[in-house]
Amino acid sequence: MDDSSQKSVPMSVYQLPVDITERNRLSLQHRLWCAFFGGLHPRLLHDAIDGRNMAAGGSFEVIDVGCGSGIWALEMAKAHPHAQIIGVDLVVDTTLSLPSNVQLRQQDIVQEGLPPAESGYDIIHARCFTGYLKDPTAFVQAAYVALKPGGLLVLADAFKPCWDDQSEPIPLLPNRGAESAPPPTGSWWAGWIYFWHQISYTHYQTVATLIEEHPGLSHVHRERYYAPMHRSCDKEREELGHISNSITLGFCRGGVDAFVASGEFTRSEVEQWIELIEAELETKPIYMMWDIAWGVKA
Repeated sequence: MDDSSQKSVPMSVYQLPVDITERNRLSLQHRLWCAFFGGLHPRLLHDAIDGRNMAAGGSFEVIDVGCGSGIWALEMAKAHPHAQIIGVDLVVDTTLSLPSNVQLRQQDIVQEGLPPAESGYDIIHARCFTGYLKDPTAFVQAAYVALKPGGLLVLADAFKPCWDDQSEPIPLLPNRGAESAPPPTGSWWAGWIYFWHQISYTHYQTVATLIEEHPGLSHVHRERYYAPMHRSCDKEREELGHISNSITLGFCRGGVDAFVASGEFTRSEVEQWIELIEAELETKPIYMMWDIAWGVKA
């Protein structure tokens, strides 16, 4: 992809790059979700989508909000060739070769709203998206309005780190006196996530909470997955560990400018912080929790 053709996005709106490196990271993150699910969706969601497909007579409308690299929309279109798939994001890859049932639209849905569907959407999918919103409940309401009766709203996002016993690490940040003798339960990665929530995910709510608290959504289901982030994980989860490790370090490197712009840390401090995280992931049994939740419009 020629990044020079892409518009810039203000850091106040989105704190990560919108370049090809970030798109590659998002595609790798898609592999992580598929490894969790054993396919494009968890089994129960797969069954619900098939049911929706049958109810729609084989032709249904799907929108992927915050579509990133576009990979989910493309794979969804391949799995359901009679569905019409729209992917929307602040920046989209205009060089992709798209099948006839996929459109990618460059659009700010916060400012412009969701693209209209003639009779509503059968599925609205948003992954690693609601955390960036100042009012995620407003998005859920807008999605609810845009759904057909019986349509599915699917939200997914990362949650937080934990140790292998599911206890929470103590967040460690630079220049807080922990570099020379960090506490045994301290984590530089947990510190990174803590600070990310201070500057980016400032109005974060779990995807399960967003789905469960909307009064118009029923048949709510939620699932949580644990991805090892350390390279020394057991053989059975080795691929998950490798993918998660790569995603994490790419995420950190992509966030350097945002951390520096906060005024809390120098670039040198942030880069050293990433080195501490990389060393931590080599040895410590740390995991990241990832959540998916969905509900049906009554």
